Amino acid sequence: MKKVFAFMRRLAPVGATSLMVAGLLAGCVSHLPRNDYVIFFDTESVTLTPTGKAIIASAVEAAHKRHISHITVAGSAGKSGDADVLKKVADARADSVIDVLVQDGIKREDIRKETFIPTDVENSRVAFRRVTVHLADH
Repeated sequence: MKKVFAFMRRLAPVGATSLMVAGLLAGCVSHLPRNDYVIFFDTESVTLTPTGKAIIASAVEAAHKRHISHITVAGSAGKSGDADVLKKVADARADSVIDVLVQDGIKREDIRKETFIPTDVENSRVAFRRVTVHLADH
């Protein structure tokens, strides 16, 4: 038994080094580029939060790095209630996001605006308060 423990003590530095190298190399693995950035709004609000502005800045940075020239902005306000009011809120939210995209350096003509209609799976109050920025590679 003493021989087994002695052998394991001799191999311990090699094992630890192997784990360290594997961890360092794992950080080098490239990830697929992100295409969708979701910005959430407070209930009945069209005002961007600081977090929302930071997410938009990330989308702009990715668009510039990848030379994206087709961006879709889809706003949502929900499915229940006055359809005209919901559409106006969704459009106002999308317009808020578009204004910041343009302010941060995206050409307005590269942006297309849509209204997002949640599916039954996405039927939640949070899903109703979002705008999605989609970067298209074509």
